[in-house]
Amino acid sequence: MSLFRGLAWGIVIGALQIAAGHMAFEYKDVSFQGNPALATAVPVVLLPLAIAWGWTWVSDRWAGRSGPRLLLYTLGLLVASALAFPLDYALYAPDGMTNTLVLVDRALLGVEFVTPVVAFAAILYWAFASQRVRASFGTLAIGYVGGLFLALVLPTLTMGAVAGTAAGHSWQKPRARGAISFLAVLVLLVGVFELRMTSLTSLIRP
Repeated sequence: MSLFRGLAWGIVIGALQIAAGHMAFEYKDVSFQGNPALATAVPVVLLPLAIAWGWTWVSDRWAGRSGPRLLLYTLGLLVASALAFPLDYALYAPDGMTNTLVLVDRALLGVEFVTPVVAFAAILYWAFASQRVRASFGTLAIGYVGGLFLALVLPTLTMGAVAGTAAGHSWQKPRARGAISFLAVLVLLVGVFELRMTSLTSLIRP
């Protein structure tokens, strides 16, 4: 069951990612056109949330014996999310013809995108779930705020830091999961987009 739920989350994220990049909608005075920035925002926000929600769900449901099911959920989520990259190319190849080498390259890109997120998140979640790290103000500030600034190095590190911190935070403070999700989204958007764009702009200025 955990494997299928991970696959389901990954499929939803992948479908929304592809739709956000290419979907066009127009009704009267309202119009919408998909673009790469919006397509990027989908996994940036939803993948960490799927990790945090999924891991806490598995840990709650199979307390004390959740290890294999956490692995299955994560595997399903990772595979389905990574497949969005080659699938997007296969469906919307620029010249209408797919190139095998490019398809393989997109598949590797998908794996490279999701793997650091899951790996970093797993380390942090293990620290919180094993009670080696308490969800105190100081440790949470390091996880969230420190994760925010990791976007200056690599955006996927921010995604992993926020996912792992949010999952561990939710595990130790289950009644605050709604607020934790909101905080995670805020940190992800500010770190991956606003902070990174601001730093790039300052570097470009003469």
